[in-house]
Amino acid sequence: MKRNLKVLILFALMQILSSVYLFCQQSVKTWDVFEVTLKSSDTPQNPYVNLLSQGKTAHVTAIFTGASGECTGQKITVPGFWDGNDTWKIRFAPTLAGTWNYQTSSADRKMNNKKGQLSENSWSEEEKKQVPTRRGFIVVNNSEVRKGRYFTYSDGTPCLWIADTWWDWTNRRIKFESFTRLVDTRVEQGYNIGQLFFAGNGWGKESSLLDETYQIPDIEQIRKVEKMIEYANSKGMTVWIHPWWSREGIDKSIGEENFIRWWRYVIHRLHAYNVIWVLAGEYNMYNNGGFPPEFWNRLGETIKTEDPYQRIVGAHPTPPMWEGGADAPQWSTAEALHNQKWLDYNQSQTGHARWCNELTPEIITRAYNMTPAKPVVVTEPWYEFIDGNPTAMDIRFGAWSAVMSGAAGQTYGGGHIWRVHLPERPTDVGSWPMDTSLKTNTMIYPGAISVGFMGKYLRQIEWWKLEPHPELVLENPSNYCLAIPGKEYLFYLRYGGAVKIDLRSVPPSAIFEYKWTDLVNSEDSRKGTIKGGTVVEIKCPEDYPGTVNFKDWLLHLKSIK
Repeated sequence: MKRNLKVLILFALMQILSSVYLFCQQSVKTWDVFEVTLKSSDTPQNPYVNLLSQGKTAHVTAIFTGASGECTGQKITVPGFWDGNDTWKIRFAPTLAGTWNYQTSSADRKMNNKKGQLSENSWSEEEKKQVPTRRGFIVVNNSEVRKGRYFTYSDGTPCLWIADTWWDWTNRRIKFESFTRLVDTRVEQGYNIGQLFFAGNGWGKESSLLDETYQIPDIEQIRKVEKMIEYANSKGMTVWIHPWWSREGIDKSIGEENFIRWWRYVIHRLHAYNVIWVLAGEYNMYNNGGFPPEFWNRLGETIKTEDPYQRIVGAHPTPPMWEGGADAPQWSTAEALHNQKWLDYNQSQTGHARWCNELTPEIITRAYNMTPAKPVVVTEPWYEFIDGNPTAMDIRFGAWSAVMSGAAGQTYGGGHIWRVHLPERPTDVGSWPMDTSLKTNTMIYPGAISVGFMGKYLRQIEWWKLEPHPELVLENPSNYCLAIPGKEYLFYLRYGGAVKIDLRSVPPSAIFEYKWTDLVNSEDSRKGTIKGGTVVEIKCPEDYPGTVNFKDWLLHLKSIK
């Protein structure tokens, strides 16, 4: 009897000690994903539904507290998530260097009051240059230099948005090696954002992460997609996430509770990764999917509340030229959502036709002129295909005219990448003018290279300081100019030619260095110097009739004296 009593006492002591057991200290880098795995004592049927209903807090949370170093005094509470069977996980991205302590909280005694510690070290400046996601999450610029006009990383480094459209890459047939080739290529080309589905209702069953009832998550496939996100982050690419694709009548086919539950689950799983939140793909499609506008605003507020890192939130609209966007028309979210506090930046979909592409500068300018200032980007432009239009020059016009009108960057889309037409997953191209040959390497389409080059070019100068100044373009139909008048000018000349620059307000002793860049070949061309004090005309290096085929050009001037 006494022996049994001793065993029971020893067992009870072990239980008590295990509830406050201090995990061995682990070392990570800033903004890396730190993960805690827990086992529940009792797993109810479908924890995804039963433990994540509206009004319920996360079943398990953890408070991370800065104990020493730069993070001293910092406190971040993060939610955990169910990861299948009796497994729960908590993820955390340390924001500052130092030692962090953490403690869990849960109604499940087996997962409650677990303690641990991690030591965090900062990346070197050289390591940050190699992988920009090591600088933290993407946020809206809050400094006085063009406040609210562009993005930065958490450490304040300006972030130029150069994105690629990865809509359906969560399809189950896509090989991980195919995705890594995509990421590696785009990073080399100059891209830093990938726009990806993490959809409960993707383009068919093979691309959906929930079942047909929207109540059973496919944990195995979710882990595969997380591996893709992790790889993209490790190469310096932030991943733009929308957990739903809007369709007609989703208020009834999916329903509010299923819609919000999946959103909360996605945030609880992905909040520690370098991601951006988007309400839904084409959220206003078919009259807002049947939901009232109030629902979408409430969803935006919910996302802000659930995310411990308060990262940027946007919405992806359907253009009025599509039937699906006709009942809730908006060329950009600035026309419908701009004054909502949860909306951090405006998105535009210009649509897939030349006349829509030509509207790009007008759409961006309208959003840019709204107050308060919020960054604006085209997140779905006219796609580039190898058969038919648009040409690379059209792609460049959309990109450069957007940036020159004040956009905080540009998204590219086209070819096999958008439709994910790969050997392991050939797709029905429908009416799209797409090359169906699987031998075509659409990652190196001329337009794709041009958009990446735009990113590389602008990052070589202090682009974030330049304001749109179309009035400074004299006697050229391409009135696209970014400038700090009297100090620096960047002109985009769609058809080449010449441009006159009024430097009469600048002292005659001032000297400017100029450089032409050939956008067809993505290379620098003629250089020279000019003086201030007068109106100066500068002609591009190649023009008709000496060169029959016209090109688009950049002209950069900067004061050197």
